[in-house]
Amino acid sequence: MSGVALLALALITLITLESPVAGQGAPAAPAQGAGGRGAAPAPPPPPEPQAGHPSGKLVIAGDLVNFERPGTPLRCIGQTRYKRGARVGFRMTAFDGGTGEIENTAVMTVHLSYAGKTLDIPMRWRGNVGFPKQEYLRAPVEMWTGVWTVPMDAPVGSLSYTVTATDRFGRTAKWEPFPNMESQLHIVE
Repeated sequence: MSGVALLALALITLITLESPVAGQGAPAAPAQGAGGRGAAPAPPPPPEPQAGHPSGKLVIAGDLVNFERPGTPLRCIGQTRYKRGARVGFRMTAFDGGTGEIENTAVMTVHLSYAGKTLDIPMRWRGNVGFPKQEYLRAPVEMWTGVWTVPMDAPVGSLSYTVTATDRFGRTAKWEPFPNMESQLHIVE
């Protein structure tokens, strides 16, 4: 069994599969307060489905990282505590559970509970766009990213979030951080 297949099997324990969420097949609307690239053009569509897909469940997993701009010392380092004005980075990956290969047709959305609402933050697949060669050893074909800038008036406290995915084959998956309070997103002074 390949290392990727073993990783996919290990990650399957973190996944809760559910029926499609309303509107999941459509592109996500920009989130209020979400960071982003402003008027940048939409990323190109994902490539054609890989041979042998789908052959298992859709599996997703990820983490939170500091998404400050290039040149910031802690950029892309895992963290769960953010000050007002900071850029929260959501990084995810998607696998075909049968092959253990990256499922590049997945569309993912972060669902962040904030100020009594759920903000839907669209994620962008990074495998079909240019990448800063000074930051990556190779093209990040297994990575989807989303960013949220903490509002300057955000109250201090813990926020919950989940990530959902739907692929071209109609498979869906939902990911949640570990239930430990330290694993949650925190706004701090």
